[in-house]
Amino acid sequence: MPQYVPITGFKQLEDALKVHAKNNCLIYMYFFGEKDSTGRSWCPDCVAVEDLVETAFREYSHPNSLIYTVNVGDRAAWKDKSPANKFRLPPFNLTVIPALLRWNNSERLDGDQLLKPDLLKLFFDEAKSQSATDTTIPCK
Repeated sequence: MPQYVPITGFKQLEDALKVHAKNNCLIYMYFFGEKDSTGRSWCPDCVAVEDLVETAFREYSHPNSLIYTVNVGDRAAWKDKSPANKFRLPPFNLTVIPALLRWNNSERLDGDQLLKPDLLKLFFDEAKSQSATDTTIPCK
């Protein structure tokens, strides 16, 4: 069963990667806008894809994987296009949220791509096929 790791902000993401990023550890990263006290994001696109992404994680993610759910902050923090918004810089290079990435891999789905169940399935199937020999280790 994959393990969920809730992350708030860039510093927590860096710290988590220092602990978990190792050879053959499969890490999925789902980036979204901060949620309010009712659990609703300020980002309408994030709200629109949330159920689809959660279902895809449950149905398709590799059992030994980690799933980082990364809160990029409030609207003002996300809209900041200066170098202060480190999510917009390498290695993440985010231009839109929501976004789904596989760590240390070029595969990603951005924005309205996450509304397409077939693309979500393909995203996870690709990770599974690349670890077909199953050298993927538990990342915990």
